[in-house]
Amino acid sequence: MYVSATEFRTNVGKYLDASASEDIYIVKHGRPIAVLSASTNSKERMLDSLVGIGGTLDKDPEELLMERFDDRKVPN
Repeated sequence: MYVSATEFRTNVGKYLDASASEDIYIVKHGRPIAVLSASTNSKERMLDSLVGIGGTLDKDPEELLMERFDDRKVPN
């Protein structure tokens, strides 16, 4: 759903409730400036961004994240 920034400010509670079932795109001057989505959607997006990094999707999300960060070890 797309909504103007003014409309969002006026009815923020309504759009917070709606974000549980669909993404809310906040538009300013005809361009999307933000997306409001349920936290479960954010987890799905995070997992989508990890595809290909861990090799296979047979691993749980925590394992994939740990492997990703192990590759970026900080020097002592």
